[in-house]
Amino acid sequence: MLSGKSIAITGAAQGIGKATALVCARFGANVAVCDINAPLVRMVSDAIISAGGRAIAVEMDVSRRSDCHRMVSSTLEAFGRMDGLVCGGMRRAYQPAEDFSDEAWDMVVGQGLTGYFRCAQESARPMLQQGSGAIVFITSIASHNAVDGGAAYCAVKAGIAGLTRQLGVEWAQRGVRTNAVAPGFTTTEGALRRMSDEEAQALIPMGRPATADEIANVCAFLLSDMASHVTGQEVVVDGGYTACKNFTAGSIRAQPPP
Repeated sequence: MLSGKSIAITGAAQGIGKATALVCARFGANVAVCDINAPLVRMVSDAIISAGGRAIAVEMDVSRRSDCHRMVSSTLEAFGRMDGLVCGGMRRAYQPAEDFSDEAWDMVVGQGLTGYFRCAQESARPMLQQGSGAIVFITSIASHNAVDGGAAYCAVKAGIAGLTRQLGVEWAQRGVRTNAVAPGFTTTEGALRRMSDEEAQALIPMGRPATADEIANVCAFLLSDMASHVTGQEVVVDGGYTACKNFTAGSIRAQPPP
């Protein structure tokens, strides 16, 4: 599905970003594994290479313009072209809105919204020049819903959803598609909150959180030519949670069919 494509993935040291790097490699992509955590980045790239794929490790901070530029130049140097970008991972801070510090706000917005834009802007330049490419942003169902203490986080995720629509339209006629994937509750090694089986059954119509691979598979689809007419969209992957927030599994299933 991604054979021969060269894709850079930020936040790829763990969680959804790591899963996306591994899934894209399994689908045949050359992968630039990018993250601020250099040892974990090397572990992920080494795993891809050990499995017979092509990968490079890029230590970077997405809030720095120079690092975003270096991510692109390293990808081009290693693979000769750049066909895709996945922006995932960002630092978080949760505080009551009335007490939210400037330092925490600037950190979240700088790594999230500003960092995503800089990565996309730098990556789009070679894509626009070659007339093809795909960008995928990782947002969240928090782009639609409030989160306890999440003034900055929710604002950033909603901002990325808006940026997705803008870039998706602005670059559409020049061959570069931009979309977003909005995960719901997802089981990862770095998850801030674990969901019990009882909670999952009560809150998620499918009865369980997503796996990181399930989010990664949607990213891979949006990067591929199979999604050639999809741009400016935010694809929610949450097992039905946002479609029916008041869902109670047992009560629905207890009802007889109409």
